[in-house]
Amino acid sequence: MNQKYLNIILALLIYLPTCAFVPLYLYLVLIAVCIYLNLGFLQRFASNLFKGKIIDKNFAFLLLFAFITFIYRIVDLENWESIKDIYSFGYLFPFTYIIARSIKGREVILKYILYFILIEVAVSVIQYAFGVNTFYTSLRRYRVFESYDMLYFTRTFGLGANSSLLSFKYIFGLILLGVIKLPQRTSIVFELVLLIGSIITFGRIALIVVFFFLLLRLIDSIFIKKNFNLVNQIPFILIVLFFAVNPTWTYNQFTRNDTVVSLGRIDIDELEENDIQDGETIAFTHEFGLNKIDMSGRNEIWNTFSTYISENPQFGNKGKKVMFGRYHAHNSFLELLASYGIYMFLFMLFIIFRNMSINNYVLIFTLGLLSFGQYLVFWGVSIFDILFYYLIFFYKKDENK
Repeated sequence: MNQKYLNIILALLIYLPTCAFVPLYLYLVLIAVCIYLNLGFLQRFASNLFKGKIIDKNFAFLLLFAFITFIYRIVDLENWESIKDIYSFGYLFPFTYIIARSIKGREVILKYILYFILIEVAVSVIQYAFGVNTFYTSLRRYRVFESYDMLYFTRTFGLGANSSLLSFKYIFGLILLGVIKLPQRTSIVFELVLLIGSIITFGRIALIVVFFFLLLRLIDSIFIKKNFNLVNQIPFILIVLFFAVNPTWTYNQFTRNDTVVSLGRIDIDELEENDIQDGETIAFTHEFGLNKIDMSGRNEIWNTFSTYISENPQFGNKGKKVMFGRYHAHNSFLELLASYGIYMFLFMLFIIFRNMSINNYVLIFTLGLLSFGQYLVFWGVSIFDILFYYLIFFYKKDENK
């Protein structure tokens, strides 16, 4: 197949599942295609492994992670409700590695994904102008704006099913601008477009992460890489000025005019179903003063997961993803810790930190911070997992050992 068409297909397979009505099962097609593209690597890895040699330590670590996950699930046999309980999202980690490996040498795939995100910015702006959060009227969360006073209540969905996912994709786009080689002027224009999209979509956690990314990038350019260029900081300066002109307005936007903290998103019945011993939860968010902020139910969710972790510290849920009713942790690290326990959690951190470098730490810390406020990575296979793996294992690396 023509390489250009193959790269476009791979970009679409990575991106389309983030759009409304597109099934996540499409990732199975992506996995199959990427395995085919990496057959040579897989054969070399297997043949060398049988000889006692490991040609790719990172892949070996992820395979080991998946194997231990399988042991965890077997040990948990008495708690299975059906044969389906043998499954764990940890089995998918090596497959995500193979997908990320398929991007190495095909970085144009990332450029196509960036273009898809910019298209969503345009769609989002049109939705905002028309006074609707999405053009998909069949979506449960479809609504017509009553006013434009609060950005939080005029958040747009783009082509996806919710505004949070769109705001995360804008951060994805900002990170891609740091990876893809584009002319300076083009890069600045694209960054401004993505920042406009971030404001319209107004994911509060996402916007905080945007500021963190831009600030960390600035510090990196001054003190680490020593390649500071004032022109490159124009988008950062403009977004700071936008929110700094009227501090009262900005405060009200981020606090929703001091709306009462959301509670009751997890009831006692859901807690009992997941074997938390009583209805009392650790006041994790109270310790940091987060209980005073409306965090869309994260206060109670984080406290509940913290309680579960304290009761199952070593092995967590033995590799089975912890869910309370339909709610995940809204925090990638809490989710992984609750599902696996401290030993596997530390093992994953080891895999990540051994691959951090001066080239990728800004990008990885940005995704890491975002993952503290949302369940973004460690899904198994997702667009964010794929980017995370690419940045950790392959970005600006000639060899991966």
